[in-house]
Amino acid sequence: MTAYLIKGFYGNLPVILMSVTVILLAGILIYVLVRLHREYDMLDKMLDSAIEGNFQEKRFDEYMLSRLESKLYQFLSSSSLGRKKVEEERGKVEELIANISHQTKTPITTIRLYAGLLEEKDLPEEEHLLARRIAEQNDRMAFLIENLVKMSRLENGIVAVHPVKQDIAVLMESLAGIFEKNEERRILFDPSYRSQELIIACYDLKWTVEAISNIIENAIKYTDQNGKIKISVIPYQSFTAIEIKDNGIGIAEEEQASVFLRFFRSEKVNDKKGVGLGLYLAREIITKQGGYISLQSEEGKGSCFRVFLSER
Repeated sequence: MTAYLIKGFYGNLPVILMSVTVILLAGILIYVLVRLHREYDMLDKMLDSAIEGNFQEKRFDEYMLSRLESKLYQFLSSSSLGRKKVEEERGKVEELIANISHQTKTPITTIRLYAGLLEEKDLPEEEHLLARRIAEQNDRMAFLIENLVKMSRLENGIVAVHPVKQDIAVLMESLAGIFEKNEERRILFDPSYRSQELIIACYDLKWTVEAISNIIENAIKYTDQNGKIKISVIPYQSFTAIEIKDNGIGIAEEEQASVFLRFFRSEKVNDKKGVGLGLYLAREIITKQGGYISLQSEEGKGSCFRVFLSER
């Protein structure tokens, strides 16, 4: 009987060894999977905390982190420090801009007040002219500072645009309220947008009005008294365009690529007021909303700007 059992054991030995091997391999596989899951979970938590901006330094021993985890930890630590430094610098820039804006308001207002008082005095014509020039240059300085502050806040991300889906008619009515009552009667708002079906676009109302107003003011500046400026809505597949078309002096082909650059001023319009920031700010605002601005122009025949606003 014993001999029979021994013989049976040895006869089944390959099967027993194979079973034990399979069990050991299964155990090793389970251990590896559990370890990998733990490592993956730790990496996932590291990345989540880094994305949320609250990554904190922790202590690990060699057995808890793989070489990849160690390198990722070092990278995220340096990135977190870099982010904090950028935020600190941004705060300093914001404070500086706020100080500049605040500190210049009082003297500019005072100069404007005294220039106005001088103009009301019974002075010789030459002195009246000088007082008027003081007021004009003061207004120009105020305009420049205001636009520089806006530009700095936009470029540094201090002021952010918040586009939301809304009817394009809201934007058009806001613009019409500013320009339609223009005394020169040169500005025409195409009323067809009112009769069309609801046109939805994604935009920040305040900043988009600012951007398009800059383009319209440019059209007014470079279109003579007998010229016309037409503002229309053109719906497309994924965008809605606001078209600003004039029959003014136009823009030379070689200058069209430069008109959106900061402080660009054509030598042909040096007699016109301006600092070269209006179109730059307009493009920055629209780009930050996922839109863009196109330009078609022919010198001596007028310009056509189209502001494309995304539908989502």
